[in-house]
Amino acid sequence: MTHTLTRRMALTALGAGLALPAKAESLFLDGLGVAIKGYDPVAYFEYEEAVRGKLDFELETEEGNWWFARERHREKFAADPDRFTPQFGGFDAEGMARGFKRRSDPTLWVMIDNRIYLHYTVEDQNRWAQDIRLNIEMAEDHWETLKSL
Repeated sequence: MTHTLTRRMALTALGAGLALPAKAESLFLDGLGVAIKGYDPVAYFEYEEAVRGKLDFELETEEGNWWFARERHREKFAADPDRFTPQFGGFDAEGMARGFKRRSDPTLWVMIDNRIYLHYTVEDQNRWAQDIRLNIEMAEDHWETLKSL
């Protein structure tokens, strides 16, 4: 049996040989390199709700790109990104407490001590809320290792 090498197969093979090692993500990025699925991290503080940002108000950082609902939100974030970046880079707080990185749903969030924690599902958020302080402590311990993976 003979196999015909298609253009797609050749490009895939070529691409595999040139692939760069995966970059460790300390920030939850979508497939386009946009942090927290394009939600505005400042809006959690300003409006107390999850608000989609706009490409028009994008801020590029070394870790990824952030979208904002307003220009002044972008300016506030640029002046103090640590204040507005969700804990654990926007990865699921409950997963982090259990020792693994998992994407989150930016519409499932809670603010504790002026910090934003995102969650994967409502069930995960409820499980995490059963002992918030312990879960934050465990997640912070795990984050030290997981943020570089």
